[in-house]
Amino acid sequence: MFFLLRIGFWLTLVFLLLPGIPGGPSHDGAQQAGTAKVDAVDALSAATSAMADAGGFCGRQPQACAIGAQIFDMIGQRAEAGARYALSYISEQISEQKRRAAARAMGSPAGDTLTTHDLAPEWQGPKRPMLDAASTGSISSPTLQPADAPPASTSVPRPPKRPA
Repeated sequence: MFFLLRIGFWLTLVFLLLPGIPGGPSHDGAQQAGTAKVDAVDALSAATSAMADAGGFCGRQPQACAIGAQIFDMIGQRAEAGARYALSYISEQISEQKRRAAARAMGSPAGDTLTTHDLAPEWQGPKRPMLDAASTGSISSPTLQPADAPPASTSVPRPPKRPA
């Protein structure tokens, strides 16, 4: 129910602030016989009398006026806290963007473009024993590869290289 009241309030506010529709009844130029156009002086005097009556409301209902003042205080404090939070968030985002822009502007030194990942040795799987090429269909004892010999092609797949 409160949701409907809020929607009604905001829609009324939006409709009051929207400019008049061209070609609508307020833009016809022809004054209808039964309606008079309200000028600014009449509107100002009506608003002044409404404010004077609102000032008299506190004299007639002091408890309601005190509760209203407390509510406005609470709303003001929450609005101030929200504004502080929004301001700190925005300033943090701006400083972060400035820091990133400064880091991009400095870049990396032209002589040293390798990272520590680039300098790390490639991954190698465990060495598997090689089968003797002279063996004929039967499995013989495998011969071990010497440590200083270049690695032969193995069937152990290597992981993909990470981009630099």
